[in-house]
Amino acid sequence: MADTLALLVVSALVWGVCALWPAHVPFLGPYVFDPLLFCPLWAGLVWYGRGLARLAERPHWARVASALLGWAAIYFVLQTHFEYWAEHLFALDRAQALVSGMAGPFLLSFGRLGPVLEAGAPDWARRAAGAVAPVVAGLARPVPAALLMLGATDVWLIPTVQFDAMLNPWLYDLMLVSCFYAGLLFWLMVLDDRPNPPCRFSFIVRGATGFLVMFPQMPVSAYIALTSRDLYTVYAVCGRLFPLMSAQYDQLLGGIIQWIPAGALNTAALLVSLNALRHAEEKADRAFVPPPGAKVYEAKWTGR
Repeated sequence: MADTLALLVVSALVWGVCALWPAHVPFLGPYVFDPLLFCPLWAGLVWYGRGLARLAERPHWARVASALLGWAAIYFVLQTHFEYWAEHLFALDRAQALVSGMAGPFLLSFGRLGPVLEAGAPDWARRAAGAVAPVVAGLARPVPAALLMLGATDVWLIPTVQFDAMLNPWLYDLMLVSCFYAGLLFWLMVLDDRPNPPCRFSFIVRGATGFLVMFPQMPVSAYIALTSRDLYTVYAVCGRLFPLMSAQYDQLLGGIIQWIPAGALNTAALLVSLNALRHAEEKADRAFVPPPGAKVYEAKWTGR
């Protein structure tokens, strides 16, 4: 409870500084304080560290490093003055969306975020999570989770929607929050490395979901990158970070950022799922004791 109160006090102080003395906030401080992003990010980091200390079997150091890198990346693009850059250049806006909705949640989920947070979260947070668990369980399925992530990514790319969101603080905040939480829900489902059961879906279903979701995104990204039209005129209204950069070149960079790295992450998700399947089969083989006199002729797909 003490760490929760400390977080609330620190959050209130940071909010006060951002509201009263915005010009004195350093680059790594919040450009616009958002409690729906600032508080969960820092609380999750504290609970993740406490969960690591409590678990008897901790994740591999590479997974822990992945989670920490994910936290740092998400915080940097959403709660520092990088946000100002993203508001004035479409390519950086797409980099922000890539990190906050794809790469960052991917890294967090690869770090076994769910089990570690469950071990480190306070009782009140676990009770709150239990209250919303039925809703989350209904959304954390391949089709709903994929549709939510695609919607949180592509709906905001409709030029008229993007125009309104960039000029309306409430819509802009909704865009950032929805992108982050939809991506986190999706990757927590896809990168769950537990076998089925206890996981509700097989490794193949999870890996295929993470891989196939890139195909609806590809034509959208390709169109943005290759069109000669100025789709996002809002940056002419707000002013581009680099005034000499043309709208077409800005969109080319933004489309490529959304196209190539995102596709690489989707492919990586399939490989991670197949590797988890291999480990699960090897673990099951080590635990299997053949009955006396039995002969086993089966050869695993891994060749081992």
